[in-house]
Amino acid sequence: MFLAKLSVKRPLMITMMILVFVVFGGLAYFDMPLNLTPDISLPFVTIQTIYPGAGPEEVELQVSKKIEDAVSTISHIDYIESYSMDSFSFVMISFNTGKNVDIANQEVKDAVDTILNTLPSNAERPTVGKFDINAVPVIRMVLSGVQSGLELYDFSENNLKDRFSQIPGVARVNISGGQEREIHVILSERTVFSNNISLAQWASLLAAKNMNLPGGSFRVGNQDLSVQMRGEINDLNTLRNLEISTEFGSRRLSQIAEVRDTYAEVRERTTFFDLANKVKHENVVSIELVRSSDGNPVQISRGLHRQLRGVNAMLPEGMELTIVDDNSTFIEGAVNDTMSNIYLGILLTGLVLLLFLYDLRSTFIVAVSIPVAIISTFVLMQIAGFSLNLMSLMGLSTSVGVLVANSVVVLENIFRHKQLGKGRKESAAVGTSEIAVAVLASTLTNVVVFLPIATMGGILGQMFL
Repeated sequence: MFLAKLSVKRPLMITMMILVFVVFGGLAYFDMPLNLTPDISLPFVTIQTIYPGAGPEEVELQVSKKIEDAVSTISHIDYIESYSMDSFSFVMISFNTGKNVDIANQEVKDAVDTILNTLPSNAERPTVGKFDINAVPVIRMVLSGVQSGLELYDFSENNLKDRFSQIPGVARVNISGGQEREIHVILSERTVFSNNISLAQWASLLAAKNMNLPGGSFRVGNQDLSVQMRGEINDLNTLRNLEISTEFGSRRLSQIAEVRDTYAEVRERTTFFDLANKVKHENVVSIELVRSSDGNPVQISRGLHRQLRGVNAMLPEGMELTIVDDNSTFIEGAVNDTMSNIYLGILLTGLVLLLFLYDLRSTFIVAVSIPVAIISTFVLMQIAGFSLNLMSLMGLSTSVGVLVANSVVVLENIFRHKQLGKGRKESAAVGTSEIAVAVLASTLTNVVVFLPIATMGGILGQMFL
């Protein structure tokens, strides 16, 4: 073939071309994301609606059924499932594999928007979103300290959550445990009946007096200045001195109700068991970083460790932030272990070739061609959008065997021409050209064998593709 003749006649040019592939392949290797498995996009869209105080039958008839009818006209739907529970409706739509999930998500949103006016007035706006199998916590941390659970939760919510949300690839930050601050306004039955005000009216009065309102604008010279009426309550004394209109005149809130600065009811507790030191911590707050659909656990972990340098410096005395679970550690270990097996396979292949060929130079040529071919492959993998995961690395290790077999066949034919008395360059050119078609055909047979796997549909098809 012309490539064999060109390699013999222009060795410097071929060497430079190989070096280009090796250099860019190395850059692609260090720039490619690490994953345990390939990213899978499931064609599922979910619709969640909260209908406070409604039973399962009311939720089904007034919410779930209307949503099902609205979205049933969307194309490429496989099936629709709905679950109606107390105060909650959950509708899941499964699309065919060929449907673009982003387009399906937008079509579902448009269909749901058309029926918003027909839903119950006290039902919350439906939440439409893609079902992401990768939307799981990749890093878990606990914030512990001598402070109270209220202080730990407040610091996590107001300081740590915003900082961790800025890490690239993080979709949301989940906080659980601790105690959330809550202001309680407690009314006795006697007070409610004597003032002839319902609880709904009480809530409306407090909400109306706890907001900032625009007050228009006025002109000063050639400038328009906006006016804002500030009515938001910032401290307990202001709340206690709030004037409430009743049938018996205006009265302060503290005269007719008890105002308590307390915390919300704890429905979820967090406990940290330190097995290494055999210590149990109950006064802790759990912080979880959930990856986005395009986020990478390893990159999130690296971004977190960069943030921790500044976070540890701002922690109050007595507080400690500890990473208890990091999925990136297992991912990096699994990928590194797979790469080590590839390196070991290359080394063993070289030893076997040396044992059978009895030629150090030929063994060196084959041993060098294997890593060069693998490193060059990383360029094409990056262009195709692949990541370094167990599946892609297993594919590379499988291709090593094909490469070695072809190399041995080519070298054997070159040695045969050398034994016939031809020169090294002529033997390399003629020996390679003679069996080029046969080697290409044998390689294509491997491609054809794996081609049905590459064209598989569903989740398995996405895993192997």
